[in-house]
Amino acid sequence: MKKILLVALLITAALACKEKPTPEPKVELVAIEDLTPSPAGSSYLTETQLAHIKRIHQTFEEVYPISLEETIKNFKRDLHPDNEINIWLAMTNAYEPYAAEHTGAEKLEYRKEAYKLILMRTMMPDKEAISNAHLKILSGTEAQAILTNYKLNATPIKVKTNE
Repeated sequence: MKKILLVALLITAALACKEKPTPEPKVELVAIEDLTPSPAGSSYLTETQLAHIKRIHQTFEEVYPISLEETIKNFKRDLHPDNEINIWLAMTNAYEPYAAEHTGAEKLEYRKEAYKLILMRTMMPDKEAISNAHLKILSGTEAQAILTNYKLNATPIKVKTNE
């Protein structure tokens, strides 16, 4: 009898768990200056990862001017650096064709806006990225053309809260 009762309780508990919908994660826009980075050195980087990071840094250094050392340090903060590296490599694949067609100092502001747009796209769908990027130089058609080269799904940044 005890075994039957225990099984019945387990089945009831399992059914009760299935009936409760899992809440959707809360997605909100947060100013980057309001975020606190993970401690430096949370991850070890392989030679292959470092080679990818060097390519990423080289691609974006004119529009995101930080040192290679700082770039590496930022990737070391990530608990899953391969995931972040893959996102940034997808960003380079979207950015490089546009940058190659829009060279020269007079087009730097165009490239900066393209970078900002692509960065937004990593976290949200095309239309939202275009809207949230507050484009001043690129037209909607140009923005959409740039984003056709970004092949990953949007993945909002996950942050720990102190709530």
